[in-house]
Amino acid sequence: MKIKFNIYRGLILSGLLLAATSCSDSFLDLDNPNQVSDNTFWQSESDALMGLAACYDALQSDHLYDDNVDGGGFGFLMRETSSDNGQHTWGDWMQGSTVSKGTSATTDGCFSNYWNANYELIKRCNLLISKIDGIAMDESSKGAIKAEAIALRALGYCNLISLYRDVPYITAPLTLENPEAPKETKKNIVDNVLADLKENNPNLPTKGSEEKGRMSQEAAYAIMGRIALFDKRWDDAIDAYNHVIGKVSLFKSGDGSNYEANFRDLFTEQNESCDEVLLSVHYTGPGLKEGSTFGVCWNAPLNAIEASMNLCDDFYCIDGLPIDKSPLFKGSLEKGGHTIANPDYARYENRDPRLKATLMLPGMTWNGKEYTNNLPAKSTACILKWFTPENTANEYDGSLDYYIIRYSEVLLSMAEAKIEKGLPQNEVSKYINEVRERVGMPSVESVEGTGLSQDKLREIVRHERRVELAFEDLRLADLYRWGEWENAVKRMQHDKEFYGNEFAVYDFNYRGEQDNVWPIPQGEIDTNKQLVQHDEWK
Repeated sequence: MKIKFNIYRGLILSGLLLAATSCSDSFLDLDNPNQVSDNTFWQSESDALMGLAACYDALQSDHLYDDNVDGGGFGFLMRETSSDNGQHTWGDWMQGSTVSKGTSATTDGCFSNYWNANYELIKRCNLLISKIDGIAMDESSKGAIKAEAIALRALGYCNLISLYRDVPYITAPLTLENPEAPKETKKNIVDNVLADLKENNPNLPTKGSEEKGRMSQEAAYAIMGRIALFDKRWDDAIDAYNHVIGKVSLFKSGDGSNYEANFRDLFTEQNESCDEVLLSVHYTGPGLKEGSTFGVCWNAPLNAIEASMNLCDDFYCIDGLPIDKSPLFKGSLEKGGHTIANPDYARYENRDPRLKATLMLPGMTWNGKEYTNNLPAKSTACILKWFTPENTANEYDGSLDYYIIRYSEVLLSMAEAKIEKGLPQNEVSKYINEVRERVGMPSVESVEGTGLSQDKLREIVRHERRVELAFEDLRLADLYRWGEWENAVKRMQHDKEFYGNEFAVYDFNYRGEQDNVWPIPQGEIDTNKQLVQHDEWK
């Protein structure tokens, strides 16, 4: 008999602590008890910390913030390359390819895997929150641990509503007597999540006083801001980000004069605890089997997923102008001017320093080897961010943390919220300029001028988000909330036609409104009588 797995029935198994922890450092390095029950567990602060470690451990799922491409995961890079930022080199069997192709179905594994990974995080947080009030321990420590779990749960719901929209809102362990939950509106979920964060965030330690790998006030407020921004609650977003702005700073390498290094060196193990990184998934390796897998490159630039030429072309020249408008662009804009066999090397000169810190391109060197027309990417643009060529011997056990939230996102999100609220340019551009200045790109005023319209400012901040935050798991949510998915699909199809079929793995199609929201996984519909599929997917 075929057994159907359902997240709600999985949530019932919350009497046991599911904490096969692969985290480390101080509180995270805790052993998992065997066959523990409510009668013997949840008795001490140590138990509470172990429960918290289980919450953080859920972030390391292959379908969340790890990215075991070779193992069939649907992690953050697979989601990013399901957008106009990339594609799946190995073809349409890879999870998420149907999203770009416009052929997805409710039974697709990408939808159920991401759904289950986030609800696993929520489940573990709910269990801890339901038990911690009964533990005899210092009240301030209790409040901080509870606030951490509430913030992590909020992150899970932020992920879910940004793609699926209306989902079940579960805040306590489910029981055999009540094993199912109905769908709740996105609005009501946001109302409750923001209220929880507002009440509990002050109980968290400030940035710099938290233990490595744990939540700070600034990180929790950044989560709060992201949720509010994604639901177009501009005042709430601005208020949340005001708790972060000025409390931390952007990373710069050395004396800050090497603009490419200012960005590239941020994504290295030695700088993963810098001020800019507000919340990360902590990995430790090599040789400990506690590392990440998103460094898998098989001793060469990654060849399973790749960046798109559309993203590559969106990095401006160093004068702040697009490649088709800048006199500094030395490449070809003619069809056939850039091919796999004969790359146009001049197109990569005089470009935004983030380009070569984000993408591996023809003419660049990887681990001592120069790649010309032999890059393992149909688009001729491999992903460089997150990958460490010097550590390819341990590519299944990498040490680099994954950054869930960086300060640059906070700055750009604050700018976006103020733009949408209709505030003047001088209240907006300073945040964008701070992000640009770190990499030596000119200010908004020096390129675009003053007195800019809301539409123009909106265009500027959206572009800045794309090039600054590429491959950081925000592109799909951004496109959906902006109503830009259809245009993204059109851009990718245009690029396939312009650069040639050899540059693309598959066609990109748009079916209408159903492609603007992810469906509730069919397995959930089949096993939960209270769930109703979105109208767009019926």
